[in-house]
Amino acid sequence: MRIDMFGGLRVSCGERALTEGDQRISKPLELLVLLVLNRGNKISNEQLMEALWEPDELENPAGALKNAAYSLRKSLQGLCPGAALVVTRERQYCWNTEAPMELDVERFAKLYYQAAKDGQEDERLELCRAALALYTGDFLPGLGDRHWVIPRASALRQQYLDLTITAAGLLLARHTKAAAEEALALCNRAVLTEPLDEDLYLRQFAAMQQLGMKNAVLKYYPVVANLFFDELGEPLPAPLRTIYQWASESSNPAVDDILHIQKDLDEATRDSRPIRGAYFCQYEVFKHMYHMVVRSAARSGGCVALFLMTFLPVRGQTVPKEELTRLMLAMKEEIQKVLRKGDVFSRYSRNQYVLMLSVRSIEDSGVVQNRLREAYRKARPPRTLRMDVTAARPESIV
Repeated sequence: MRIDMFGGLRVSCGERALTEGDQRISKPLELLVLLVLNRGNKISNEQLMEALWEPDELENPAGALKNAAYSLRKSLQGLCPGAALVVTRERQYCWNTEAPMELDVERFAKLYYQAAKDGQEDERLELCRAALALYTGDFLPGLGDRHWVIPRASALRQQYLDLTITAAGLLLARHTKAAAEEALALCNRAVLTEPLDEDLYLRQFAAMQQLGMKNAVLKYYPVVANLFFDELGEPLPAPLRTIYQWASESSNPAVDDILHIQKDLDEATRDSRPIRGAYFCQYEVFKHMYHMVVRSAARSGGCVALFLMTFLPVRGQTVPKEELTRLMLAMKEEIQKVLRKGDVFSRYSRNQYVLMLSVRSIEDSGVVQNRLREAYRKARPPRTLRMDVTAARPESIV
């Protein structure tokens, strides 16, 4: 008999199948899972009833368990004729431990612990590959709301993530195109399951760097950076920012005419024409522009002002994450509208924007703050949030 529990429940014996993948898991099949997973441990009928039904869900849970066991035995007889798989010992239901069985979660766990041991890199990589091939989806997603499934599914998901990170690291150490491509494929698959793991993204971006995928890094980095701001309120770690800076470096071939460069620059903004309002960029780009603008202002005698917009909960109030995310997106649009084309702004943290404006004098910051408060009003903020705006004049850069 073979039972697979990753990505759904599949029960088969030879060429016969009892259930396939994402079919609904009935109570008899749920009982099968409980008995199989606990076949090396004692589990009482009372524990089975607690796992199968909510308190007070049934008037006669003992009778319901008896009916589920009867239905399961009948189904298993059709699958494996003559085999006694569900037996009774000391008046308790249990799985026949003498019946041979292949269980994907047990094979996965064995491979996981073998791969975690010190050994030859090639051997560890093969163990990781074999384990990752078994993980075809979360553990029993059809029973994902069961209290006994949740901790096991979480632990297996973390082991899958650990294996992916280990395998990707071993592959990247080879510094070959094929290995980098395999590492990238593993990471691309894993981020669908765990979209907020720094180590996973570090290996994903490192694979793209080894493959010279600068455009992919430039397009993907802002997406991941915004995700971390929205969900964790944190910037991406320094190694990822370093890879982004690498991707930002020009690798263009030499040209004979400045018109080629002008055409390339025009195409970069063609989709956003006509250009209106302030320029939004990632914070890493903002820092470079800050140095350029402040140096220019020092030479020309101009004045540059920095503004920090912070959105905070009103005292004693809580703000749902969805509300803050909506407001940040709305404020991005409003800031672009109220500021001028020469102004620049960036998202600094989960709940903050930083702005850089050229002004006649720092005293003009009051006018700008009034415009920003009007923009905040138009963004329809929730009553549980308030906005703080602070201004400062950068010191001269030598």
